[in-house]
Amino acid sequence: MSEEQRPIELISDLSQVVKQQQLGEATSQIQYVSQGHCLIIGDVDTALDAGQRFPSASYTIASINPDVARMDKQLTEDGVAVFTVPSLSLTGHLGAWRAEVPAAEGEAFDLAVSVYRESGYFDVVLDLSAEPLMSMRLVPFGYVHLAEADSESLDEAVAALGELTGEFDKPRYFHYQPEICAHSRSELNGCNKCIEVCATDAIRSDGEGISVDPFLCQGCGSCATVCPSGAMSYAFPRPADAIERTRRSLQEEGASIIVLHTEAEEPLVEQMALPEEVLALVVEEVSAFGPDYWLTMLAGPARHICLVMDVPADDPGRLAIEAQLKWVGVLMSDLGIPDLPVTLLAPDKLDAQLRRIIAGTDGSTALAGIDAQMFATHNDKRQTLRLALDVLSEQLMPSEPRTPLPKGAPFGQIKVDTNACTLCMACVSTCPAKALQDGQDTPALRFVETNCLQCGLCEAACPESAITLKARYTWDSVQARKIETLHEEKPFNCVRCHTPFATQSMIDTMSEKLAGHWMFQNEKAVRRLKLCGDCRVRDMFEEDAAGISTHKDNS
Repeated sequence: MSEEQRPIELISDLSQVVKQQQLGEATSQIQYVSQGHCLIIGDVDTALDAGQRFPSASYTIASINPDVARMDKQLTEDGVAVFTVPSLSLTGHLGAWRAEVPAAEGEAFDLAVSVYRESGYFDVVLDLSAEPLMSMRLVPFGYVHLAEADSESLDEAVAALGELTGEFDKPRYFHYQPEICAHSRSELNGCNKCIEVCATDAIRSDGEGISVDPFLCQGCGSCATVCPSGAMSYAFPRPADAIERTRRSLQEEGASIIVLHTEAEEPLVEQMALPEEVLALVVEEVSAFGPDYWLTMLAGPARHICLVMDVPADDPGRLAIEAQLKWVGVLMSDLGIPDLPVTLLAPDKLDAQLRRIIAGTDGSTALAGIDAQMFATHNDKRQTLRLALDVLSEQLMPSEPRTPLPKGAPFGQIKVDTNACTLCMACVSTCPAKALQDGQDTPALRFVETNCLQCGLCEAACPESAITLKARYTWDSVQARKIETLHEEKPFNCVRCHTPFATQSMIDTMSEKLAGHWMFQNEKAVRRLKLCGDCRVRDMFEEDAAGISTHKDNS
């Protein structure tokens, strides 16, 4: 089994984990219930061999053969159900696996129901197919894939799955606030970062926001790291708890260098003779600690952070961290620190990196002299980032008032083509962060830069393609919080009652777009475009029989 499959990393004693890692209390727990019945997918002979290795004969076999026209079911002498199917759809998790044979018409055929599983599901799955049916980076708990089923690997897989009988708990790792999510508004697509980075396919689009399957989520934390608004946050530990834990440990140990690693790297770290200034912390997932944590630590007692990850280059968690390191590195460079004091490295590179840091050859020594600040974060990602950068910029002084950032960074401005903008306010209605605001009593588009997530919803909503994004960071917090007028026009008054109801550019645009429409080929119809809603209704009722027909004449 590969490291990526993690088939049995469930928490049997959650209280002990909390005590060991000082994580704070889990907000809630997710429970799996498994009776141990295994679905074995693969060649019949190999599957039977695997099934006989289980402590009990509680298993079902599904052999996929695309050449067969329809499903066939047989029973062995021991009463084991063996299905031969043209294809198979597999979904679920430990204790709740659904295996269905797609049907051309009607509902798919459910294998678990056909073998009279009381729960309606299979509990665990052993997949012996050449290609795994579950293709995500981190497969759900209760699933093991073996491409080459030799005797030793079969014994290991059966032993692992055989342990998954009973009740198992794990924390609900995430906390989601849909009201500030920038994924979608009005059926328009915005930020997809959490969906793209999720290694378990637990996150899906769900109308105006996203939905997370807590049974699939394995707590890698990448979604929280890349989320620009903080709508998705890590809940075990919460960001504020993780920050407080680290601050307290740094002060108690008198350390200034942080090493974050998981339990997998613990043996290697223990073998190293770590200097006194190094604090090594065991965390659930390194990828759950993002820019808000890094910058808060660098604004406080730390001068370097080492993120130890032993994963492939295309691992979603690694890619999430690398994307954040890019824009954080640009900001630190503008503060006179060209070598970012946050390092992502493999375990075997840690010792050499620590030697460079301690020797002062890594470029992070500039942080050693700053006045550390211990501000409260309140689990607010945007506020935490701004507070940390305020502390750093007040002492290190950026070279420019504003720093351009790479595309995808969570700070920036929007540019508006005032010649195209009609002040329709579609962008305002879709903005999830209140970065865009209307002019209330005046036709105007206003902007608060510190709120902007660069999610792109405003750009997608604009019917005139008048909006473009520009990622940047404004160091002056007061300036970034100012309300800026991007576009303003005089109101257009109704030609009948003189009540302001639109702008001249909006009326001009409507007139131009409807100029060729058959309903607007006479002066009265065109005039109605210049009436407010109330007057337009009155005008239609007052129209005599010779007035405008609302039905096209096809004669």
